[in-house]
Amino acid sequence: MTYLFTKNGCGKCDWVKKQVDLNEIEDVKVMQLDSDNSDALALLAYFECVALSEKKLPILVSKDREIMTSVGDIRNYLVNLNA
Repeated sequence: MTYLFTKNGCGKCDWVKKQVDLNEIEDVKVMQLDSDNSDALALLAYFECVALSEKKLPILVSKDREIMTSVGDIRNYLVNLNA
């Protein structure tokens, strides 16, 4: 499973979500980071990305556990998943 961590009000997060139809990709789970979503926060901690999320969003963690923060890299990865 690939995880895409995003947050409301994040322009870069919104850009990635507009560039790729995430509903068409089965292997991606979007995790909305907010105080009500303990599962997203727990996964973020599991992947050791809490400190990173305080500086950069979105964060993509691939099924191979590669961590990406560049919106261009994230977009390209997701497009290739859907190909």
